[in-house]
Amino acid sequence: MELYIDNKKVKLKRKNYKTFGKAINDIIVHLKKDNKIPYKFYINGESLKDNTIINVDKLELIEVITKSEGEVLLDSLLKAKQQIEMFFELFDDENLDSDEPLIINEIELLERGIFLRWFYNLLLLIKTSGDLEFVYDDFNEYIKDFEEELKLAENAYDSKDYETFVEILHFSISDLLEEFYDNIENYFNNIATEENRKRLPN
Repeated sequence: MELYIDNKKVKLKRKNYKTFGKAINDIIVHLKKDNKIPYKFYINGESLKDNTIINVDKLELIEVITKSEGEVLLDSLLKAKQQIEMFFELFDDENLDSDEPLIINEIELLERGIFLRWFYNLLLLIKTSGDLEFVYDDFNEYIKDFEEELKLAENAYDSKDYETFVEILHFSISDLLEEFYDNIENYFNNIATEENRKRLPN
């Protein structure tokens, strides 16, 4: 079996693996040493999908396309921008100006809840990277505030108190998302600058 990472041949610890999972685990350990994250896998020339079943006896070639942690963060910031815009569509002027109570179906509520948990994980990833640590002194405080509101929202959702859930989304969480949204361009530029700095030879 041969392994190529970013089009460069790499030696694996073992030539034969009993399971595909062990091969992937060794690859991920190898990537971590170079602070890289797997982005795409190709098995015997075919793109690996979530439901792909791999026969290790026929496994001849693994190709991995990677991204650095900074590149993953930059992609995630662009995704966050789109998702925040979709989030605000729940509370457009038409809904807010109406005398009728704001009605949101359960699927939309679930989707927003999933997004908020993903967004919180993104905040933690940014914090772990340290790319913004020396630029924004209040970033840790922002994460703490978001975590508190997220817990309140998730508790309301789990209790099926959808009115309170929507109220938290509409007010406190919307304010926090708006603050992040207004700073996305600055965050993006700061992380991109730090990413470029890391690539420069010492």
